[in-house]
Amino acid sequence: MNHKIAFCACATLINIAPASAQEVGPSSVTLYGAIDQGVQYLSHAATGKTTGDAFQVGSGMATSFFGLRGAENLGNGVQAIWNLEGGFSPQNGTSSQGGRLFGRQSYVGLDGPYGRLTFGRQYTMRFYAISAVNPFGDGAQGLTTLDNGIANPRADNAVSYRAHLGGFEAGVNYSFGRDAVAADPVSAVGTNCPGETTPYLECKEWSALLKYTGNNWGGAAAYERNYGGTSVTYGGLTSPGLADSRFVSGAYFNVNGARFGAGWILRTDLGISTPRSNLFWLTGTVPVTTSVSIDGMLAELKYEHSPNKALVEVLRGVYSLSKTTSLYITADHIHNYGKLALAASTMLPVQAPPPGGSQLSVIVGIKHRF
Repeated sequence: MNHKIAFCACATLINIAPASAQEVGPSSVTLYGAIDQGVQYLSHAATGKTTGDAFQVGSGMATSFFGLRGAENLGNGVQAIWNLEGGFSPQNGTSSQGGRLFGRQSYVGLDGPYGRLTFGRQYTMRFYAISAVNPFGDGAQGLTTLDNGIANPRADNAVSYRAHLGGFEAGVNYSFGRDAVAADPVSAVGTNCPGETTPYLECKEWSALLKYTGNNWGGAAAYERNYGGTSVTYGGLTSPGLADSRFVSGAYFNVNGARFGAGWILRTDLGISTPRSNLFWLTGTVPVTTSVSIDGMLAELKYEHSPNKALVEVLRGVYSLSKTTSLYITADHIHNYGKLALAASTMLPVQAPPPGGSQLSVIVGIKHRF
């Protein structure tokens, strides 16, 4: 009986194998990335008890990174996919993400008719909600100056699922240990919260997304919660009972090639003394010619039950030399209130004004995508 079963199983595999082999395609690997460098003028940079003007070189319009991604056709519309992506600082050649080799993305998974399932370090759902209404992305100016999570919407040890149905997209992400790296010093890019084998909720993350993309307009909403870790975890989240949560919503519409949008982040960060804050912004991108475009943003961050707030105005002009190379000039002005001392630029090293002070950042630079 066992011999008959084995013979039938082998015969079945022989019949199936040729058809499956014909459906499977070769693997593809793509090298891609961007290099951005600019010269920054910064006013009212605080150094000890004095302030003054400062000049720096660094990434301005966008962070610099390199990446490798690949796909293999497995048949029936299913692909095996993977992505390795790391950020770096061209001005000195060092990693810009807490010592990680692939700090931006590092995942493997499957993509098919029923959605995309991936495992590893990857974007949380908050990233996909904000990206459509934030033309300044993870650059040195804009929303990154008001919320350190804008440039770091990622989680280690994560399982992520996203699916599309027409113009709608839905997704969920869960991390068993959101940040296993302890940068020196510990910061937003290496928060020392490894989780996984620790008590329930310690260093866990979860997020959910609902998004719509139409021909002339779109909108998105997402919720994300990052649980705390131990006394050495960054940001005051020193136990699993403390969490940093964000509700994100935004919408945009297109008119004659221009895009205008608005967004809101309601944040509850139990690691600080004034946990609740609201970040509102309006943004626009207007093409002037086929080679020239202008981006603008007005944004306000306000902490509830506190005099602390910040107002930001950003204006950027971009001249495209080609499809992959652009010259730009961008200016960010920030006015702090109360004891807040946020800088007008996140170019490293960050040089903030005195508490309650104003600051102007102007960056002239070049960006190349490959």
